[in-house]
Amino acid sequence: MACSLNRTFLIVALLLVLQLVLLSETALAAESHARSLYDQPKYPQDFKYFDYVNPEAPRNGAVRVAVLGNFNTFNLFSPKGIPAAVSGYLYDSLMARSKDEPTSIYPLIASSIEYPDDDSWVAFRINGKARFSDGSPITADDVAFTFEQYRSSELSSYQHKLQGVEKISVVKGGNAKEDSVRFDFNSERSRELPFTIATLSILPRHYWQQLDTDAADLSIPVSSGPYIIRKFEVGKVVWLERQRNYWAAELPVNIGRHNFKTVKQIYYRNSTVSLQAFLANEYDLRLENLAKNWQYGYEGPELSSGRVLKLNYPRKTFQVQAFIFNTRREKFRQREVREAISYGYDARWINKHLLYDAYRQPESLFALSEYGQRGLPSDAEEKLLAPFRTQLPAELFQQAWQPMTSSGSGYIRKALSKADRLLSKAGWVRSGTQRKNRKTGTLLDFELLLAVPEQERVAIPFSKNLQQLGINMRITAVDISQYVQRVRDKDYDMLLRSLVHPAIPGQEQWEYWHSSNVNNHGSQNLAGVSNPVVDTALEQLSKAESYPQLITATRALDRVLLWEYYTIPQLYGPYWRVAYRSQFNHPEVKALFGSVDFSLWWQKD
Repeated sequence: MACSLNRTFLIVALLLVLQLVLLSETALAAESHARSLYDQPKYPQDFKYFDYVNPEAPRNGAVRVAVLGNFNTFNLFSPKGIPAAVSGYLYDSLMARSKDEPTSIYPLIASSIEYPDDDSWVAFRINGKARFSDGSPITADDVAFTFEQYRSSELSSYQHKLQGVEKISVVKGGNAKEDSVRFDFNSERSRELPFTIATLSILPRHYWQQLDTDAADLSIPVSSGPYIIRKFEVGKVVWLERQRNYWAAELPVNIGRHNFKTVKQIYYRNSTVSLQAFLANEYDLRLENLAKNWQYGYEGPELSSGRVLKLNYPRKTFQVQAFIFNTRREKFRQREVREAISYGYDARWINKHLLYDAYRQPESLFALSEYGQRGLPSDAEEKLLAPFRTQLPAELFQQAWQPMTSSGSGYIRKALSKADRLLSKAGWVRSGTQRKNRKTGTLLDFELLLAVPEQERVAIPFSKNLQQLGINMRITAVDISQYVQRVRDKDYDMLLRSLVHPAIPGQEQWEYWHSSNVNNHGSQNLAGVSNPVVDTALEQLSKAESYPQLITATRALDRVLLWEYYTIPQLYGPYWRVAYRSQFNHPEVKALFGSVDFSLWWQKD
C-alpha cells in the first residue's frame, strides 16, 4: 500500500515538474505584432501606416515601367529560363519590412510573430482573412508547403537561406485562434533566420502542387500579392492589374502603397534603347544607372517643357560596383596576380573624365556604412583573425587597405611598376609585348564579361593600362539572357557587378563569399571564394548577438576580402537618379533603406 502511494506521489510530482517546464517555456516565448533584430520596433501595435507614405495618395492611376532584358517564364523559382520581373507585384510574405528602420518587420500574411528568448524557434500566426488571388484562403498548410518547396529547390540560394531550419510544423489554433506555422532551428541557425523566413514569398499549395516547379513555363500563376498578370507578350510586355478585392489593402503596412491600378512592364534590350524609349514617352518612371546619360542624355522638348523631371533621391542602402575575379580560373588563383591587375584600374581618372565626378572611389565593400574596415583592426577584430595570422597578408594587421589612387592625370607609372614586380614574383614574366607564365608559357589574358554595353567606355582605359603590363583583357558585351546563363554556369573570367547589401549585412554575405556556394549552379559566390578565414568571419556574422559583435565580424570580413583582392572596388554613389513624368508624384523625399520604391508613388488626379 505504501509502495503504491509512493509511486502515485512520484507520478504526480513528475507531472507537476513537466507542467512547470512547459509553463516556463511558454513564459519565455513572446508573441508580438512586430520584431526588430537588435532594437525595439519603431511602430506600436496600433500604428496606422508608415511615416514615409502618403496615406491620401490617389489609387486609380496607371504607370508604365521599363525592365532590361527579356523573359520566358513566370516561374520565379526555377533554375531554368529567364523569369519576368514580377515577384514584388505577385507575392506577399508573412511580414513586411519598414523602409525607415534597418530590420523591423510588421504583420502582413501573418498577424503576429512568436519566439523564445534563445531564438531556437519562431512561429507565425496566420491571418484568417488572408486570401490568394483566386479567393482561396492562405493557410498555415500553404506556408509550410512553400518553405518545404524552398528547402528542396534547385536554387542554392534558397537552400542556404533555410539551412538552419530543422523542422516545419503546422500548429492548429483551437478555441477560435488562428493557426500558426512553427519553424524549429538547428545549430546552423543565424540570428537573421526568422527575418529571412518572414520576408520570403508565400505560394498557393493547390496551384503549385499540380506544376513541375522546376519547369520554366508561362502559366499565369495564382498569387498572394496585390497584383495579378492580366496579359503578356513573351519577352516584351507584361500587363499587371491590382486585385479588386485585395484582402490586405487596408493593413497598416499597405496604406499608401500599391497606388497604381495597372502597371505595364516594357522590356528593352539595353540601357541605350531604354533611354530613347523613355524620351519618346513610351514609359513613365526611370532609374538611371549611367552618369553620362544623367549628364547629357536627358534633352529635348519633354525636358524643356517640364513634362519630365529629374530627381537625385538620397540613399541609405549601400552598394559597391566592382570588378570580380573568377578565382576558379587557374590564372587568378594567385593573390599577387589579382593585386597586380588591380593597379591597372585608375578610378580617379575614369571618374573625372568619363563619369563626371558623379561617384566616389570605395575604400570598403561596405561603402556608405559603418560595417567596413576603418583604420587598424580593433582588438576584437584581432582576436577573431589571430588564429589565421599566418594565412593572411601581414599588411592586414599593420594598415588599412587602400585602393590604387592616382592624381587623375592618367600617369600611373609607379602603380604599374609595382604591378610588374608582383607579376614577376608570381612567375609571370614579360615576353615582348606579352606576359607569360615562366613554367608553362601560358599567356596572361582574360575576358571581361559585360551585360551593359555602355560599361565598355570605363573598361577600355583599364584594358589599355593592362596592355602596358603585357596583359590582354578582352571586353565582351552580350545580351542579358546569354549573360545570365554564363553567370549561372560560372563561364566567365571577370565580371563588373554591383554588390548590393541590405541595411544590416546578413545571409546575403554567405551567398556572396562562403565556400559552401563555390560549386553550386547559379550561386552568387561569383568570385569563387573558398577561404577558411572568410568562412569564420561569416559564421561570426551569423551568430552575432549584439550590434558591436556584428560590426566586428563585418569589418574583419571586409579586410580579408579586400586584402585577398577577390574584387577591384570600382565606385559607389550617394543618390538614386530618378527621371519621371510630371503627372506622377511621390511622398516627401527621405533617405530610406532599399531601392526607390515606386509602389509609394501615385498618378495625380
